[in-house]
Amino acid sequence: MNKIILRPKQQVRFKFFNVLLTFSVCLLGALSSFSQTKIAKNDFNLSSKTVEATNSNFKSIEISWDFSNATNRASTTLNIEIQPINDCWNKLDGKNRSEMITKSFKNIPQNPTGSLLLSLEEYNTKCFKWRAQIINTNTRQEHYTDWQFS
Repeated sequence: MNKIILRPKQQVRFKFFNVLLTFSVCLLGALSSFSQTKIAKNDFNLSSKTVEATNSNFKSIEISWDFSNATNRASTTLNIEIQPINDCWNKLDGKNRSEMITKSFKNIPQNPTGSLLLSLEEYNTKCFKWRAQIINTNTRQEHYTDWQFS
């Protein structure tokens, strides 16, 4: 049987390649475990619309939800994450203006339907982005919607 003999420089390159490959695989596995999960089940409705605000020049965003048909609503918490944005022309990629605001709704079992009115005037901004976070309190699983721009 023929044996492959590597020169010293080739041995160093081969070892470096093996270490780099091993590190890359480990890093990829670690990063994939931290990624956000999209909602797989559609047993609830979440929608938003722009509404005219009374006595104001600013429009408001109404986010409404319906968990009536959700199988696990007894263990569901809904958080709405709101991020005011500095430069509206960049939409979702705009610079964050201040700390993220989280509105929490833990009474989903008693009130499976509801809504939240987000006012631009309330957050002292011309635009913001928001998303919903649905948490199963039994399994500690967190699911996020995509960011929405308003």
